[in-house]
Amino acid sequence: MIIEKHEDPYFKSCSSHSHIRKNWLGSIVFPFSALLQQSEFSDLTDVLERAQIFKKTCKAMFPNRRITTTVFNSEGIQILVTRYIKALNPPQQFLDMFLHDSSTTLDLIARFVSLIPIVPDILDENDGFDIWMTSERCISLAIGNKEEHAILLCNFFLYFGKKALVLLGTSMLEGQVAYVLTQETNEYLLWNPLTGQCHKQFDPFCPLQSVDCLFDDGNVWFNIQQNNTPMAVHFDYLKESFWKQLLPKNFQGTKPHTIQVTGFPIQMPYTDVESIIDAVYQTGIHSSEFPQTEFALAVYIHPYPNNILSVWVYLASLARYQ
Repeated sequence: MIIEKHEDPYFKSCSSHSHIRKNWLGSIVFPFSALLQQSEFSDLTDVLERAQIFKKTCKAMFPNRRITTTVFNSEGIQILVTRYIKALNPPQQFLDMFLHDSSTTLDLIARFVSLIPIVPDILDENDGFDIWMTSERCISLAIGNKEEHAILLCNFFLYFGKKALVLLGTSMLEGQVAYVLTQETNEYLLWNPLTGQCHKQFDPFCPLQSVDCLFDDGNVWFNIQQNNTPMAVHFDYLKESFWKQLLPKNFQGTKPHTIQVTGFPIQMPYTDVESIIDAVYQTGIHSSEFPQTEFALAVYIHPYPNNILSVWVYLASLARYQ
């Protein structure tokens, strides 16, 4: 508590001191895993219900077109696909290159994403049991499925101020695919995150066969145009005659936060407390540029014979990305 203490009641505006008094309120102990689960805000129930109804309606209109509105995260929680989209800074060397040649940098970033090994989908997306990792997790594990590759590339492009969305469709060569759609001044570009190639909308050599669905951090759009080939599609997704949107413009529900919660453990042998503190500082987790960032910390020490100790330090940075 900050308490103001004035030297003289007649000169309150001239001279004063503030004192900080700390009042201990209590303590609580709970598992670190529970803390992480509490930090992830579940979607509103009505939004998830709306998403299921929306998907059924779209499938009734065009049964063969792809539409994904919700998936399960790594914690087994069903969430909107929009929560995976947020601007993400790529590795520093790409940031340095962007200052000199922005267009080439974007091509290299697409190439970088394409080099991440792909894991094949083992579940049918129509079953509604898709599990997606966050972009941070995809980078950390250096592996991802088709959709996770597209989301990662989309998030990198958003960091550079590009207007980017994830596109779900089909390809003559790869079957079901996920591309990234970017809007340039006079044209739309289609990025294949698995090859790093970029195609213009009217490129006859683009392997994309159908454009079925788009989503960004705020909404999901389903293509209701009769012809869904890339060359024939109108990508103006704000026109309701071309695209059916999940959330209406006047939707009063709370926009869900993204789910990027960054956390990791540190395991090291115990020598002294200073070494452990240095290891925590070296992670740089405290150097957050986002306002109102919260931090979580938990420590576990496992004893072995002869006074040998194994130290586990769990760290997490919790930020609400609007």
